[in-house]
Parts: sequence; structure tokens; C-alpha cells
Amino acid sequence: MSKDFNTNFFKTWSSEMAYILGYTFADGSLYKNTHGYYYLEYTSTDAELIEKVRKLLGSSHKISFRLREKDNPNYKNCYRIQIGARLIVEDLEKLGVIQNKSLVAKFPEVPRAYIGDFVRGYFDGDGGVNLKQYWRKSRNNWNWVFTTQFTSGSKDFLDGLRKSLKGRVVGGQIRQKHQRGGFDFILSRHDSLALFKLMYDNAPVDMLLKRKYNIFLKAFEVLKYNIAGVA
Repeated sequence: MSKDFNTNFFKTWSSEMAYILGYTFADGSLYKNTHGYYYLEYTSTDAELIEKVRKLLGSSHKISFRLREKDNPNYKNCYRIQIGARLIVEDLEKLGVIQNKSLVAKFPEVPRAYIGDFVRGYFDGDGGVNLKQYWRKSRNNWNWVFTTQFTSGSKDFLDGLRKSLKGRVVGGQIRQKHQRGGFDFILSRHDSLALFKLMYDNAPVDMLLKRKYNIFLKAFEVLKYNIAGVA
């Protein structure tokens, strides 16, 4: 039985295309075998993201589900969708998505009008928001730390991401992970506010991960920021 999907989805830039392309660089994978079978796969612990991918691609493909192993508390339920489509795979390759991209991905050329959508898509897959409290001994009080970060196995990709944000954020550090490998691009409080504005200004609800968006809102509430002045 054939499945429906938009085979031309990645041919023309749009907010939807940029968002899914960004997410593809995070949680998407391309596969080609010797029998001429091409397919695109997305895997995530967030069912919401996989549902968004299917909806935006106009796909009727089944979402598979894998239960968390009971004996491993660090293992989460996993959701996956596979789309067999040679044309989509070839279009993604032209845009810089390659097989086994984790360690060698390069940041693609994204039109300025769609950089916010692309970054939000990647952030929903491999980004994070952190709001933590620590005791500041020198002042004898509690202090809040608010940061955001992007994770990648490719330092080149994060370097390209940092350059794409130039003029929007003023800092940010790329640090190598020592235990699990890979790199983090970390933004401080001020730059996290600028990132929020870039990613979520006029963003439709079907193109953002609510869980991460809500952490931003919680941070603004705790830190007493005026959201109207940010977004």
C-alpha cells in the first residue's frame, strides 16, 4: 500500500521547509542501500515532534513506538517514522544533509528570512533550555542561572550556527564534551533572550516543541522578565 507525502517539500524555501530541515539536521537520518532503496527516518523521544514531521510533510506513514526498558531508568520511550522517497533524499543531499552526518555535518546556507525557523527546528531536536538555582556564598543568597545550548557531534556545524546568529547574539561558547563526546554551543542569559526572540517571534504552534517553549516561559516568570518586550 502506497503512502502519501509531499515529495516536493524540500525543493522550495518556506517557514515549514526551514523548520523541518533544521530538525532533520538534528534528529533525521538518510539511508541508501545497494538495492536502490532510499528513505528518510526521524527518531525522537518526543512524540509531539514526530507528529509534527508527519503533518508538515503531508505524510500518512505509520509512527512506530518502542517502550522504555524497565531496568534502565535513563532509557526513554522512542518514536520513529520512516519515509521511503528517493526524491526527498536527493533534495536533502543538495541541502547538505548526508548519511552518517553526526560527526561531519556542515551548517547549510539558509536564507536570512528563514534562519529563525531553521534554528528553532534544530533546537527542538538538539537544543536545551536550562534554569537552575545555586547558592551564592559571597552574597549569602540564591541566584538563578538561565542558559540555552545546542548540541552536535560536529564542531563545524556549531561554528556555522554561531556565525549565522552573528548580529543577533553577541557571545556564546563552544565546549567539547568529555564524557559522551560531541560539542555544546552555550548561550548566556542575555543571548538566550535574543535567541528566544529569533526563534519564537510569530512562530505558529505547529512548528515549535511546547515542552521547551514552556521552559522559556517559566524562566521569564521566575526572572520577572516582561515577555512582551522579548517576543
